[in-house]
Amino acid sequence: MVRTVGDVTRFVKNMFDHEALLQGLLVRGEVSNFKRYPSGHAYFTLKDETASLKCVMFKSRAQYLAFEPENGMQVIARGNISVYERDGAYQLYVEALTPEGAGALAVAFAQLKERLSAEGLFDEARKKPLPPYPRTIGIVTSPAGAVLRDIHRVAKRRFPQVKLVLYPSAVQGEEAAPQIAQAIRFFNEKYPVDVLIVGRGGGSAEDLWAFNEEPVVRAIAASKIPVISAVGHETDFSLSDFAADVRAATPSQAAELAVPDAADLARHVQRLRETLTALRQRWMTAKRDRLARAMERPFWQDPRRLLDVRRQRLDSAMDRFRRCMTTAMAAKRQRLMMDMERLELLSPVHVMRRGYGLVSSVKGEVLHSVRHIEKGDTLHITLTDGRFSAKVTRLRKGEAE
Repeated sequence: MVRTVGDVTRFVKNMFDHEALLQGLLVRGEVSNFKRYPSGHAYFTLKDETASLKCVMFKSRAQYLAFEPENGMQVIARGNISVYERDGAYQLYVEALTPEGAGALAVAFAQLKERLSAEGLFDEARKKPLPPYPRTIGIVTSPAGAVLRDIHRVAKRRFPQVKLVLYPSAVQGEEAAPQIAQAIRFFNEKYPVDVLIVGRGGGSAEDLWAFNEEPVVRAIAASKIPVISAVGHETDFSLSDFAADVRAATPSQAAELAVPDAADLARHVQRLRETLTALRQRWMTAKRDRLARAMERPFWQDPRRLLDVRRQRLDSAMDRFRRCMTTAMAAKRQRLMMDMERLELLSPVHVMRRGYGLVSSVKGEVLHSVRHIEKGDTLHITLTDGRFSAKVTRLRKGEAE
């Protein structure tokens, strides 16, 4: 009987699928050509020194990978060997993938930390200071845990006036990270507070993993409100701790960092009051001593002495004023006399005294050239001591030259 290619391939596939040894198989190898497609499926090859094995991890499994496989990484894959009928090639259908030598969460933690750190999300320069006297504190945690009670107890003991606002959120499991990120955005966009405390109590690495999720870390880094990260115990570190403005070892310490101690404030105010009182007393004593010294001066004993001194100063000032006025007037008078002498020298009268006269027409125009005179004209001649009229009987032009 002649068989088709499909018959043969299905027969071989059936053999693989029913072989118990090839089901739930653990395979160690080096990742090569890892690629995740838009569909969510991941394809790669496992290889060692002697052989290679094609692998596929469907979206239903790949979406739960805690780390991102990289070429050259040694891993242990668990899955089933079967045949892909279209290509007639066998491959490993991977259900779980674990880094060899380190846990998947540890690898994922290191990978995400390196990537976000390169973006600057953990830089100290972008961290905001906590307000010294917050009035309202937002809390993102589970309402059922001891974390909320610890924060409430410590905060109210230290600063009873502070207002605490809870946004209840899951703190572990698949729904935790989206809820925590949404809570942080809620306080930033709709219910502004002075400080945010984001955290939970201790637990395993898996329990605390929500605070290593990228959405939570980015929400903390983008928060305009200062954030205190309080995740787990003192020895637990999460990526939220690196992104937050302040890291608290415990939720109780977060409350201590968030609010001042009212007793310390009262003592500080009392010290300020005592300092102010002492300064006021010293100021009053100094003013009182200054007044006493002033009262001992002779002017206070006989105020007329003060008037006598002022009157003497006024008399001296008046004498200086009179001397200045006399000097100034003499200088002005001398300058005036000099100016009058210069004017006298420039006066036409002064010139006429030397035998000259002023000739004018009958219209009163001063004549300075014979070109303006005709024979028969009547002229007026002015001398220093009088005036007379003359009639031109003879006119000679140009003879003056």
